[in-house]
Amino acid sequence: MHSFRGELRAAAPLHPLERTLGFVVAAHLIFLPWAMGARMPWAQLVSLGFGVLALIVSLWPRHYSGELAPEGNFKLHPWPRLLRFPLFWIGLVFLGYVLIQALNPAWERITTPQVWFIKSVDHVEWLPSSVTAPFERMNAWRMLAVWTGVWTAACAIWTGFTRRTAVQGVLNAVLINGSVLALIGILQKATGTPKMLWFMDPVAHYFHATFVYKNHAGAYFNIIFALAMGLAAWNHVRGLRRLERSTPAPVYLFAAILTGVSVFMSGSRTAMLLLGGFIVVGGLVYLIWRSRSQDSGGSTATSVIVATLAVGFIALAATYLNLQTSIEQIRNVFERDRFASVESRIQARNATWELFRDEPITGWGAGSFRHAFPIHQQNYPDIYRPFGTVMFWDHAHNDYMQILAEVGILGVIPLLLTLGWFFRRLLRAGALTHPGFLLITLGLGLTLAHAWVDFPLSNTAILTTFGLSWVMLVRWSELERSRG
Repeated sequence: MHSFRGELRAAAPLHPLERTLGFVVAAHLIFLPWAMGARMPWAQLVSLGFGVLALIVSLWPRHYSGELAPEGNFKLHPWPRLLRFPLFWIGLVFLGYVLIQALNPAWERITTPQVWFIKSVDHVEWLPSSVTAPFERMNAWRMLAVWTGVWTAACAIWTGFTRRTAVQGVLNAVLINGSVLALIGILQKATGTPKMLWFMDPVAHYFHATFVYKNHAGAYFNIIFALAMGLAAWNHVRGLRRLERSTPAPVYLFAAILTGVSVFMSGSRTAMLLLGGFIVVGGLVYLIWRSRSQDSGGSTATSVIVATLAVGFIALAATYLNLQTSIEQIRNVFERDRFASVESRIQARNATWELFRDEPITGWGAGSFRHAFPIHQQNYPDIYRPFGTVMFWDHAHNDYMQILAEVGILGVIPLLLTLGWFFRRLLRAGALTHPGFLLITLGLGLTLAHAWVDFPLSNTAILTTFGLSWVMLVRWSELERSRG
């Protein structure tokens, strides 16, 4: 009977190479937010190094023997799995496309002591092209490094993780790190320090935790919140099915509350609104699951009590941390700050659309936005010389428009195929019927929604955490299904 219940069954330990891969991927994702969101070139190159190292570790042949192979010794060659990974080929095509852009510049940025401008240069007109500019100011080579770091790490996860434990270990590391950062952000606001981490002079006054830009902080912590809720739901369901007396679910819920409070303390109005919507939708998902699932167990009264306690805790935190200021910031979006927060971004989006229409098929080149945008920005005086001096836009405050203008229709197709592949695999694995996986999927959708009004995916820490979370979610759901 004990054997049947699984009490005497011990899972084989992780292979040392798979454990090493987990450490490398976790270190990669932990490093990025601590490197100020990895917005600087050096941090992005380190991210590339982590990705390449992870891929090398994942492809190293593995010898299974002894306790690692209860059913007999064998040798595992990971290469075939990598070659069967659709995103390996899709990513290879996309990166090759960007490489052609980098090698075929059509414009060059010229800088003088007084001004800078771009001028046309000889190039192969029928090939994708780009703008030649200093690496530190952004160009196609730098974007190639960023995207290659994400691609290699994603391929490493898919190829090298064969056990659910490895995926969950990385997600737990990311969640712990995110919770620590969330607490730092809360303490910074509570103490009113003008310095980042209490000792560093910030680039701007609207920093939060280790992120220079508050909206990036809000978008990052929304991902961490979603991971916490998903892990809480997964452990809760698992505990009910196994009739366990206790589970780690409350710990994950506490992490979710901590990161949720940090989102509201960040001052990112879009992140606050999206998180509020996620909480409402997530609550509905949980209630629907309880009403339909035979594994839900418990009583409705218990759910009401738990929900009341959670709301009470959040209300207490709101009172202590003066979250009313954050709510006031949301109200200002629709009143006093409407132009600065909404209408100026609409004009920037329109100007970016005009930039896209200049080169609709192949785009201006990865990393070219900030160099080419003034061509059409000058047609909108309110965002060109709002205070009598030229305003420079490094980003379009709309990731979709910016990427469309930079890589064109041909470059966007692989990205759409990637997103479609994720949803298809999740549906095939039945992940969207599990409340834990569904909550993580919805949470990652917050980043996609945020990208319409800002540029979270232009931040390397958010882009990498977002992209690798998708891969780990699909891998986890498929490993879960294979276990029955």
